[in-house]
Amino acid sequence: MFMQGEKVGKYEILRSLGSGGFGSVYLAKNTWLDIKVAIKVPHKQSLELYKLLKESRLQAALNHPNIVRMISAEKEKDVFFMVMEYVKGKTLEKILEKEKILDIKTSMDFIKQMAFGVDHAHKNKIIHRDLRPSNIIVSEDGTLKITDFGTSAWLNNISFASTRIGSPPYMAPEQFKGKATFSSDIYSIGCIFYEMVTGSPPLFDPDPFKILEMAQEGRIKPPRFKNKELPQVIDDVIMKCLAKDIKDRFKNVHEIIRVLTYFKGKEQKKSEIDDIMGRIKAREQRFSRVCWNCRRPLPYKARVCPYCGEHV
Repeated sequence: MFMQGEKVGKYEILRSLGSGGFGSVYLAKNTWLDIKVAIKVPHKQSLELYKLLKESRLQAALNHPNIVRMISAEKEKDVFFMVMEYVKGKTLEKILEKEKILDIKTSMDFIKQMAFGVDHAHKNKIIHRDLRPSNIIVSEDGTLKITDFGTSAWLNNISFASTRIGSPPYMAPEQFKGKATFSSDIYSIGCIFYEMVTGSPPLFDPDPFKILEMAQEGRIKPPRFKNKELPQVIDDVIMKCLAKDIKDRFKNVHEIIRVLTYFKGKEQKKSEIDDIMGRIKAREQRFSRVCWNCRRPLPYKARVCPYCGEHV
């Protein structure tokens, strides 16, 4: 839509940074402040102004070092565009295309930074709904930043976002059904973590509904089957993020941060991690066991079934 060298208000277009399903992004120079910025131009310019402003208002409500900062929304030459912080670096997608698999330390660092950004968004009642490697930028100094809030939604006084939208290999089962929640972003984080340590998303098929079917049937192979060097605790974290049922996932993003913070890649830390994971599991699944004899649910830590008297 804009050409290299074109002047758009106080901005000079330097070059194209890429184009996606919802808009085109350009590197530009703010000639007043003499700084570089990223300009995003939505493809659908015919929408009403309040609809065009949705993404910029969502992103402008967030202020976090792991989220690309929204600077302003403007209209010049009858073209609406958003002005954002320019991050010099590569998308996680480009990094994975080159490296295929990232080492455990780097993967953990990226996931923790991503989780901090997502946690900030969730605390502001915003779900991203399209977390994927192409929407994650890693700067030259290693800072990870989440971008593209075009599919995001405010969950203020509602339990889920009803529009069915996202990128199928990174979508939670409930998201396919138009019931995205904060937990859906946790599932997406698990998909990205899985891809970083194995080289591919947990499920992939050209038919999105085949992905949904496999996810609902729990047909995700644990990442340790594909990467034998992966520590068991990291395998556990990823699979907990990817649980098909929301109740079996981490309750919030901060729990992921908490576990990864304790994990230092040293064997002596294993007991601490096991304790954290055990307490999380116990809290969430207090009635998950059943008696082998009468098949009724057992109370937490029960040694004798209160219904039939059998030792369990």
